[in-house]
Amino acid sequence: MGKERLSQNYPIESREWFVAVSGGLTLGFSAWALGGVTTSTMHALLFGGIITFVSALLPFPRLLRSPIATLEFPYKSYIRLLKWPPFYFSLAFLAFLLIGALNPAIEQVHGEDGWWVESVKAPYGIDLPTSVHSDYEPMNAWRALASLTAAFTLIWGIWAGTTHRKAILFVLWSFMLSGAAMSFAGILQYLTKAEAVLWSFPSSNQHFWGSFFYRNQGAAFLNLVLVAAGVLFFYHARKNNEIGRSGGPHFLCFFLFAMAVTSIGLALSRGGILFATVLSLIFLFLIGIHVLRSIDQIRSIWSIMIPVLLLVLGAYTLVQYVDLDAIEKRFGDVGASIENIDKEARTFSTKATWDMAQDRLWLGWGAGSFRYIFPIYQKEYPEIFYGSYHKKKGWIGRKMYRYAHNDIVQFVAEFGLIGSGLLLLTITWIVLSAFRLPGFSALFLLVGFACSMCHAFIEFIFSSPAYWLAFTGTIASCAKLLQMEAKRRISV
Repeated sequence: MGKERLSQNYPIESREWFVAVSGGLTLGFSAWALGGVTTSTMHALLFGGIITFVSALLPFPRLLRSPIATLEFPYKSYIRLLKWPPFYFSLAFLAFLLIGALNPAIEQVHGEDGWWVESVKAPYGIDLPTSVHSDYEPMNAWRALASLTAAFTLIWGIWAGTTHRKAILFVLWSFMLSGAAMSFAGILQYLTKAEAVLWSFPSSNQHFWGSFFYRNQGAAFLNLVLVAAGVLFFYHARKNNEIGRSGGPHFLCFFLFAMAVTSIGLALSRGGILFATVLSLIFLFLIGIHVLRSIDQIRSIWSIMIPVLLLVLGAYTLVQYVDLDAIEKRFGDVGASIENIDKEARTFSTKATWDMAQDRLWLGWGAGSFRYIFPIYQKEYPEIFYGSYHKKKGWIGRKMYRYAHNDIVQFVAEFGLIGSGLLLLTITWIVLSAFRLPGFSALFLLVGFACSMCHAFIEFIFSSPAYWLAFTGTIASCAKLLQMEAKRRISV
């Protein structure tokens, strides 16, 4: 019996429980953080990430297996972190952003007629990363850095500070249950015709959902709940097959998956529904294969009947409560939309953002710079620069873009190829590391990652601090769980 398997039987030390509780609460809070768009909730996420990271590395009272509480220095936590390549990629990325924040090359200037930007001398030179000097609210390089730091310190802490599957399962279940509760809150808001986010926070956007002021981000967040539920479903189902048990927590995962899908359907977010459909179809397909492969191990008819009953109940709920006609109307004529995609506003904004990226392709314009630099390139596209077209006056008014509605291209524009490359390398390395334990859980995690990336290409979901923290935290926690399980199997 290997050391890793033995370590799983040891009681979990107070340090690891503190890391798990802090990480779980932070991930769970992301479902209720109003998207992280308010300063207070974004700082709460940052605080949770830092606490999780610090508690994994600082000396902590050793309370188990010792009659006297002593301080324990976590050497192994440092080793785990320093042997983890995504730590270096993400740390280099944050350092890249920090240099840019300290090296503004453009300044936002306010006047009687509004604001504009002017070039200033970069303190450390234009050949290093730069940024736009502007106010912390609504956005500048320091605010963007704080948001990204929250996500990365969280996954650093979870990766370095957890060694037991129970601890990492606590983190993932905390997120899934909290996200499922948020999905139910969205359903209740729909049924009660709520006029404010969570019935308490007025929104200038009438199409909000759950705790998010923008329904597309809310639906995208719930797709992350689907990913977590799917990964945990196959993990627990496999464990139950090993011990010959018919019931298990994977049935609860199925139920929460169905509830989140229902909430996404009611949200009427086209992108959310599209990728929820992809996730659902692949989830059901994998369940079918899992049942067929495990049929010789099934000892009770209920092992088959319960999933079937849940599937029927979920289908009934969708048909009964989700307005399918509204969804069809929301999507409209998909064929016509595809045919005229070159005339869509989001296509023009993507083109303008790519033009913006071209002028500083390697280093980018700096974190949080989009809303200040984009108007320079936006004016080349009258379709998105002006508010409307008047028959006599011509183009009038002006549209304001805070985000490109294409996070992938916006990241290249803000972070350049170097920064975006470090970011992509961090996330893809984590996802691929989950395949140390090949199986449906790892495969579904990969599908969830691909759906998030595709969704980000047509929306600004990554621009939500709460979504980004949940995205990185869920992927890292799932990969950590599957790596632990792979080590356990090898040691058996």
